[in-house]
Amino acid sequence: MKHFSLNTLLCIIVVASIAIAPCESDDKLITQTCSKTPYPAQCVSYIKADYKSKDVRDVPGLGIIMAQVLELKAHAPKDILFTLLGVGKRPDIQVQLKACLESYNFIINTAMPAAIDSFKIGKPRLAEDYANTAAIVVSKCEKRFNGKSPITNENNITHEIARILGAIAKQL
Repeated sequence: MKHFSLNTLLCIIVVASIAIAPCESDDKLITQTCSKTPYPAQCVSYIKADYKSKDVRDVPGLGIIMAQVLELKAHAPKDILFTLLGVGKRPDIQVQLKACLESYNFIINTAMPAAIDSFKIGKPRLAEDYANTAAIVVSKCEKRFNGKSPITNENNITHEIARILGAIAKQL
């Protein structure tokens, strides 16, 4: 059995602590940032679910991840709305469905790409505005159905993520 020298042991400890330190600081950044949002636990969960979060070193990077989460999550209600419109079994709600579909198209195709760009160019107030607008259009979608839309759960999730995103942008 070989014996380790004291220098070898110290070297191993230093390398191990360097490897672990970035993870601790990333967790601290995520936790601190998310604690200032309306839904801290969900914020942490959404961000940590993205594999790119381990490489993020600043709040704008977390904002970009949350904008991408919102863009991705907005596809589910959009797809449901598209399907409901295609089936055409409920002509009494076609106008509301179309309006909601337009809202989700706006979030996916305009608001979130612009929010991401806003973080990248150092204009977090624009990202905050886009996030707040996304929250508003989703709320309006739900109100069109008096709080009982066929996508109530998805609207609530999208609204929650938009509020988290707005709170992250506001920290900058």
